[in-house]
Amino acid sequence: MHNRRNFLKLSAGAAIGGMAAAMPATSLAKECKEIQWDESHDVIVVGSGFAGLSAALNTKRQGVGSVLVLEKMQVIGGNSAINGGWLAIPKNPIQLAQGIKDDSPEELVKDQIISGRGMQNEAALRQIANRALDAYELCIGTGVKFRDGFNIQVGGHNKARAIRTQHGTGGDITTKLYEAGVKEGVEYRLQHYIEDFIMDGQTIVGLKVRKNYRFPDIKTGSTVYIKANKAVILANGGFARNMKLREMVDPSLDPTLDCTNALGATGEVTLTAMAHGALPVHMNLIQTGHWGSPDEGGFGWSNALLSIGWHQGAAISVLNGKRFMDERADRKTCSEAIMKNRYPDNSPAYPVVLFNYEKYKDDDRVVRALRDKMAWKLDSLDEIASKFTIPAAELKRTISEYNGHVNARKDPLFNRKMDTAEVLTGPYVVSRIWPKVHYCMGGLKTDLGARVIDGRSMSPINKLYAIGEVTGGVHGEARLSSTSCLECLAMGIVVSETIKSDAQA
Repeated sequence: MHNRRNFLKLSAGAAIGGMAAAMPATSLAKECKEIQWDESHDVIVVGSGFAGLSAALNTKRQGVGSVLVLEKMQVIGGNSAINGGWLAIPKNPIQLAQGIKDDSPEELVKDQIISGRGMQNEAALRQIANRALDAYELCIGTGVKFRDGFNIQVGGHNKARAIRTQHGTGGDITTKLYEAGVKEGVEYRLQHYIEDFIMDGQTIVGLKVRKNYRFPDIKTGSTVYIKANKAVILANGGFARNMKLREMVDPSLDPTLDCTNALGATGEVTLTAMAHGALPVHMNLIQTGHWGSPDEGGFGWSNALLSIGWHQGAAISVLNGKRFMDERADRKTCSEAIMKNRYPDNSPAYPVVLFNYEKYKDDDRVVRALRDKMAWKLDSLDEIASKFTIPAAELKRTISEYNGHVNARKDPLFNRKMDTAEVLTGPYVVSRIWPKVHYCMGGLKTDLGARVIDGRSMSPINKLYAIGEVTGGVHGEARLSSTSCLECLAMGIVVSETIKSDAQA
């Protein structure tokens, strides 16, 4: 609402200069000054990925009033738009049609407890798993299409429960959620950068926003003040592209690793929340995606290609021609095993993954990878050995041994589940692998209703909520594949219910 005045404390939490996304320069003790609101909305959502889009649409459907989504980049979708379009849904219709009747939300949580290694939030994981079918119905109801008959078991899961969007990209979901939001009255604005929160004690009342911002130049655009009558929802994602912050929270993380994230995943809003007392947890737990390829930048095709390779093929060290891990283990286990493959000078000795070509030659995952030259069709093990400088005799021995394990349906070396493994006969699809920084398990602590916790009082910051990768402490040490999309969509539903309840209290 224009010309609405409030006397509030305004702290300058905007990130500037070379430390732009590392630590906001905050002046918490600034004198009171008059804020003239440029406009007012009932709910403001920060970020337009799975979490933000789900929260915006569901909050609008709860009837709590006007909903405004602010996105700092020039396009809707964030990291979600470029992800692989995987979604873990126990008891999804495709799974049931495949005859898999023994899965459940609790089975998913059991897998996540193992992956979390004692650091996970069981109650949060259980809440998300129990809303999995709601998340699926949200997608179907907004027009998202999933691949017919496609439901597979992915790394760390004990059941086949991962479905995939029609085009193998998260954009299939973000586009439909956005279109539904537009039809139902959600307002979206691009190039709006959050400079600071406007607080009245332990209550957030609005945002200082730089509109017409052009990433990454913090000096572009102009400042406006937007009042939030009922809620601010943080859905701004992680900070995997913020090299300074990564180095601060996890000095052990190899700074040369590529990253799968969109360039805007720099975490300024998370740091601003922390400057206002929000409690951070698990910030040092940064996950690498073990399916990365050194032969393409960013997210790329390798994630999709290796959904074949991990299950139907084998990973081989170029150093000695041997297998070195359970190819179907979780991301943390596999990433650590892969990064042990180094030459004496400590440079990466990129392992290779190979599987049979003929059965998958028309699969779009293979067609795209070969087209873009991040994988190769090679006719024999000798060709593979020559191209990647692998000891040929040891490679042949390894593949012969592996084929024996396939036939026996038992892997005595790494205890890999061999139910999907295939005898390798050639010709082969071969790609190189090396992990990439992918996901931040750390972020803001929230309660089960998505309320952000103040680290000073250990109670919620009034009217401030957070969902998705911006939150911390949910997954523990490692997040399982295909569960981030689930978390974001499900928590968008949960937070909408919380805000309606809080507004009525």
